[in-house]
Amino acid sequence: MNLDVKKMVWLKKRIWLWLPWLIIAWGLYYRFDQYFFNPSLWLDEALVAVNVINRTFSEILKAPLEYSSYIAPPGFLVMAKLLTVCFGNSDLILRLFPFCCGVLSLLFYYPMAKHYISEAAVPLALFFFALSKPLIYYSSVFKQYSSDVLIVIILLWIVPAYRSYVLTPLRLTSLAAVGSIVVWFSHPSVFILATIGIYIIYPYLMKHQWYSAVKLVTIYLIWLLNFVLLYFLFIHVATPNDKWLHKFWVLKNAFMPSPFSSQGIEWLCNTFESILKFPGGFENFQLAGCLLAIGCVALSANRKGTLFLLLLPVLIALLVSYSQQYAFSSRLLLFVLPALYLIISESIVQLHVMLLTYPKRTIVSVIAQIILVTCLIDYPIYRRRVIQDIKPVFDHIQQNIQAQDCIYLYYWVEPVFRCYAASYNVDYEACHIITPMQKHEYTKEVDYFRSKQGLKPAAVSETQCILGISEFFDKSKPDLDQLRGSGRVWFIFSHISKHKRSLFLNYLDSMGARIDENLQPGASAHLYDLY
Repeated sequence: MNLDVKKMVWLKKRIWLWLPWLIIAWGLYYRFDQYFFNPSLWLDEALVAVNVINRTFSEILKAPLEYSSYIAPPGFLVMAKLLTVCFGNSDLILRLFPFCCGVLSLLFYYPMAKHYISEAAVPLALFFFALSKPLIYYSSVFKQYSSDVLIVIILLWIVPAYRSYVLTPLRLTSLAAVGSIVVWFSHPSVFILATIGIYIIYPYLMKHQWYSAVKLVTIYLIWLLNFVLLYFLFIHVATPNDKWLHKFWVLKNAFMPSPFSSQGIEWLCNTFESILKFPGGFENFQLAGCLLAIGCVALSANRKGTLFLLLLPVLIALLVSYSQQYAFSSRLLLFVLPALYLIISESIVQLHVMLLTYPKRTIVSVIAQIILVTCLIDYPIYRRRVIQDIKPVFDHIQQNIQAQDCIYLYYWVEPVFRCYAASYNVDYEACHIITPMQKHEYTKEVDYFRSKQGLKPAAVSETQCILGISEFFDKSKPDLDQLRGSGRVWFIFSHISKHKRSLFLNYLDSMGARIDENLQPGASAHLYDLY
């Protein structure tokens, strides 16, 4: 009997030892699978990628970018440019830096989590993190969100060392260097740096160790200097597109109203719910919300410093959102996921520990598992994700296009087309608008770029590549009417709703015969013979 008990204890230890690495392997499998699936760049990626493809290193660091103000951190763009210079220009290479950040995030999350939550909660937090659908997907998207997450994890991982050990010159120098670097790679890093700055200096202030406090303040001033340079050299550079970007996030309800108003309270509740759903990934957000509250209470009782480090960045982001300087919405909140999963995991473990004090342990175990399964209802299987798969559309056109055919690019196709034009032996410079540019209340990204280029309309007979004048059907009709009698024209659509596309196609059906088409997720091509 004793031998059996020893075997069970040994087996339990081995399982507990290998469980985190099995979870990490599971998460890595999904990340590699999504990355090598290699879907087409979609609009949001293309708006950034075209700058890396077409600009030199010095031009990348010259604000504004081609389609807007500096929406991606300069460090992120420089790393992407460096990789394309070293390994060539392809979708996989463009996404290599975000992918590496996603992989490193998963590997570093495990040792980071051990600093902040109980041992039993670590595998659970790692499970949430490894199988998070947004984290898997954005690890293979050419945007800075996975690097945001990695930087949050690194900062949380290293901060205990600066709180627990003597502030030697080497530690102070490394602290200054880390803070100065991450600012250039991640906008949300500012929220984390502000939090850990307070966290590290607090005990020195309480013990009146003014000399150490002054040294830390000096480090913080170096961080601040880097942020000020970033802000005025890149973020604060005004463009006509800024008004639209602000309006876009207003329409997304991404800025917090006054928290003391009924509207502000309603906004906080709705935003809290939406974060748990996306990017949190918890389908049963009511239960997840209760677990989050329980976790905060548990951490406030046992680990006040942990709760401070995990929650204050969110509160700072909310305050910045109130000043309408940061959109508190959807993918811009991926940086909160490491903290969210730590808190909820600690909550589940503490509930389990508390309930185990009761006699009927089997029932308790079942209850704990039900809580876990309910929270994970949206997790078990990750399916490859593609938003606008336009490469097969371009492939189809290249294989079937004839010498006299004309191509018409829907308004939002232009940025993606510019990324891929060289791969299909097409010269973007040979593309023209055929209708004069229209003035709008808001200057969107494509119009902003075209106005900088000084595009002038050409006659239909002078071009075989036409740039659509508007995303809306009514405003695009002058384009379509000029194409009457043009013969074979390929119409390429992307980043358009089915309803909007049907308006275009119904009108084109009245102008000619649809003789070929290629339909892909989020993108399509339609060949018309216009008579």
